[in-house]
Amino acid sequence: MSDQAENVTELLRAQRARLAGRLRAPWWYVAGSVAVMALAFAMPIGAHYLVGGAIWCVLLSIAAFLLLHYAMSRASGVDVGLQTWRFPSGRVWTLAMAAVILAATSGEALLLDHGLLGLAITVGAVAALTAAVCWQGHMRAVSRDLETGTAAR
Repeated sequence: MSDQAENVTELLRAQRARLAGRLRAPWWYVAGSVAVMALAFAMPIGAHYLVGGAIWCVLLSIAAFLLLHYAMSRASGVDVGLQTWRFPSGRVWTLAMAAVILAATSGEALLLDHGLLGLAITVGAVAALTAAVCWQGHMRAVSRDLETGTAAR
């Protein structure tokens, strides 16, 4: 009986490893994440200079994110859903990304109020790269949770 239990355990471990391996982000997903984050961080600039610019930045970034997520789930065959913050290892990355978003948008708004457009664009670009790195870390953490069998709560 113990040989059978060991075989089942080994089979489950191999299946989880294959599932986690399929969740690795391809280059176009990383590039798309940077583009979506850059569009999202353009919102304060759009709101400052264009009437209704903020809502268009938000709507376009949400649509692009959902399209990117759909393409990733189709390409990998794994749909982890949009509530990936439920995976324990991904929570730290989710909080880090939320902190980057909060700091960058408030920093951009403050810089724009003082007329420092170039610095606001630089802050938005750095924040877009940082948030994309946080998102990639988040996806790696979800992959690690899938591989180890840590359940989403």
